[in-house]
Amino acid sequence: MNFLTNLDGLDLDKKIIGINFFTVNTKISSGRMHGQTNNIKPLGFVSVTVEGFTGISEIYAATYISIGLRSIFEYLNHSLKNKTIKETIEILDNFSIPFVSRNGVFKASIGSLENAFMDLCAKIIGIPLYKMIGNNDVFPKIYASGGSVICSEEEIREESIQVEQMGYEGYKIRVGLQEWAADKERIMAMRGISIKKMVDAIGGTRVPCWSYEEALQKLNFLENEGIYWLEEPLYPDEYLEHNKLQKISSIHIAAGEAYSGFGELKNLVDIGNIDVIQFDACHSGGISVCKSISNYSMKVNKKTAIHVWGSSIAMRTNFHLALSLEQLDFLEKPLIELEIDKLLGYEFTTLDSLKNSIKELPGIGVEIEDFKNVQIDNSFGYEYKW
Repeated sequence: MNFLTNLDGLDLDKKIIGINFFTVNTKISSGRMHGQTNNIKPLGFVSVTVEGFTGISEIYAATYISIGLRSIFEYLNHSLKNKTIKETIEILDNFSIPFVSRNGVFKASIGSLENAFMDLCAKIIGIPLYKMIGNNDVFPKIYASGGSVICSEEEIREESIQVEQMGYEGYKIRVGLQEWAADKERIMAMRGISIKKMVDAIGGTRVPCWSYEEALQKLNFLENEGIYWLEEPLYPDEYLEHNKLQKISSIHIAAGEAYSGFGELKNLVDIGNIDVIQFDACHSGGISVCKSISNYSMKVNKKTAIHVWGSSIAMRTNFHLALSLEQLDFLEKPLIELEIDKLLGYEFTTLDSLKNSIKELPGIGVEIEDFKNVQIDNSFGYEYKW
């Protein structure tokens, strides 16, 4: 946590009362999404409490394993309960469990806990989170993330025009569920917009995903359509094939959301050698890992982008991360609307209102009391399935 740049006013002797993990199964109230039973999306949250203050964050992995994360946070609560803030900073800075804590779901969990702890510290100081972790204060470019694999050509055409009118600087659609002939028509439906166009082949989610040969066959069409980046065209483990594909492609290859921990992302930079490195504070291993890989990528002239696919909590955490980075190509804004955001009082209206509200409030701008109307739901069965 060496990125904490402004700790004036932080009481280092305050003790952690407890760490709590809870899940919410929320309705997708607007937008189309594939793979969610009954149009319900599971979300996971972690909170860290000291007397008078609670920090909060979201963990992306809950969409896939929800309550399966509970035992990890029980362990973390046992490890940090009654520790002072000073002790907690030292523990998180040096946290290491052989074979466990470098990457994977444990690293994602530690990262989400770190985010919540940083939110807590910023609230105690009384400043927005980004001012405590970097404070570059430069608004990121934001792209609209929609175009579900189940959307039709006409739906994409209408959505793409709408997002450009709303002021987004890019628009992304997903491919891979429908036949390639149909996906080509869906991609061509973006021809009416002048903002950046991205295509996500969701290789970290889709089984089976494209082989290298299949991705290669599609490159010429995507290049002719002026696609800005092709995201996750291959299975995440195939670092060398990412490298080969990028070398012969005139468009950017993007990936990173399927990785966790600095080591995995560093391998994507060094071995995968793609143009755009993506990370997510709510999955990659927390704000510290994201800032580290951002700095590393910048030194070797890679572009970076932030992945977001959750509630307003995930959006706000990653927005503060974006505001703290020295360089960022794009921040993702999901077009789906979730019932929980309405209950929290953080429904999206406009890009300007999102930016302004995030910049004004302590921490990420969300209090645990805001969850008073949200039903905690520990039931199983709504996890994403391709």
